[in-house]
Amino acid sequence: MTKFTLILAFFSLTILLSAQNPADLAKSPAVQETQDVVSEMVEYPEDVLRETVSGMLAKQGKSLGTINSDGSIYVVASATTARPSNMTGFINSRNVAYSIAELTAKMNLLRMAGEQITSGRGFTMLEDIIEGEDPDASHKASILEKAARVVDQSLDKALSYLGVSDEEIAKMNQSKKQAVYEQDFNQTVKSLVAGMVKGCATVMIAEGDAGNDDYQIAVCMKYSPEYQSLASIIKNNTDFQTPVGKVKNSMEKIQNMPEDKLIGKLGAQVTFNSIGEMIVFGFGQQEVRTSSSRQSAAFSRAYSQARLQAVNNIKNFAAEDLVANESFTNIEKLREYDDGDQAYFSRQKWEQAVKAKESTLNLATHEVRQWKGKHPVSGQDIAGFVVAWSPSNAEQANQLKDQFQKGDPAKDSLKNADKRKQTKKSKTTVTGEEDDL
Repeated sequence: MTKFTLILAFFSLTILLSAQNPADLAKSPAVQETQDVVSEMVEYPEDVLRETVSGMLAKQGKSLGTINSDGSIYVVASATTARPSNMTGFINSRNVAYSIAELTAKMNLLRMAGEQITSGRGFTMLEDIIEGEDPDASHKASILEKAARVVDQSLDKALSYLGVSDEEIAKMNQSKKQAVYEQDFNQTVKSLVAGMVKGCATVMIAEGDAGNDDYQIAVCMKYSPEYQSLASIIKNNTDFQTPVGKVKNSMEKIQNMPEDKLIGKLGAQVTFNSIGEMIVFGFGQQEVRTSSSRQSAAFSRAYSQARLQAVNNIKNFAAEDLVANESFTNIEKLREYDDGDQAYFSRQKWEQAVKAKESTLNLATHEVRQWKGKHPVSGQDIAGFVVAWSPSNAEQANQLKDQFQKGDPAKDSLKNADKRKQTKKSKTTVTGEEDDL
């Protein structure tokens, strides 16, 4: 390029820039397209729960994920439902997601006491640059190598005859290329956590639908020495004195709580009753499928299932023997061939498994409330049940058990029973007086 051409190009560029105002350039579609990119950060229920709990604990001089001065520990975990909120089976999937979140929280709690970590990693590199052909190698090629080449060529011809394209054949022969550079990396990390968790109860739950079939449940669980003592009393059915705290009307609060508030109650919750005793509430919920007939039977079954879940949640509070395994594998491979081709492979494998050993516990609970409502997001019918355990109620249950064991009820005779007749429709009757309740 001549000097005159360079000068002319410079002046042309100057005129072009002076003709366009920088402000106008900033408003051009090409520039605006890059400026209007907005990265939306979705706030999930777990984020909201962590922020809420952290703020509340900070006022008490406590924090998440640490052993606080009073021995309490707060952990947060979450899980996502496998079933979206706008499909049947969502309520059951919601119960499963809560269970996964609860088990994960307990696993995190056990980790604070120590975990067994096994890990290993390494890499290999190879650089092999060859120019030209070794004359000695070509003379010393064995008959076996020559035969292998003939077989390869014959195989390629056979594949081509069968209709396999040359491109596909080339891909099959990709492994035969000479790699001039290789890099391999591998890493393995394994974690093992095992132990008995006693006295870990739910204190707060956050849940919501983030859209795109993404419904998350987050749970904050609390462990404390007082909770552990209470759990031991429940597990061993002992007469030890339970911790006495502030008198609360927790029973009346649950009994009078609106259904839309009860929907957010899952797991087990510890509080105090009207005489200052520690009381454990167990919450259970079950989806009620819509039926064209016998809908009342569907509700009855759902109530029974919800009650069983509620009792089991108190049992899990008393003791749960967990074994948690977690593993992570990271592999990366790179190949560069002498013809300029590259091959890349990457694999990240993560696996987590938490299992609770099967156990049996004699548990005396009493019914607090049976309720039904609709989930605010899915609109599906829910049958709910609330049970409770308290020291005074457990003592009454033990006395009742003794009475049952001492009793000798008379045996009824069915010799003259009439032949069964089909039932007829009748009105519902209620027997009993209000004073007897």
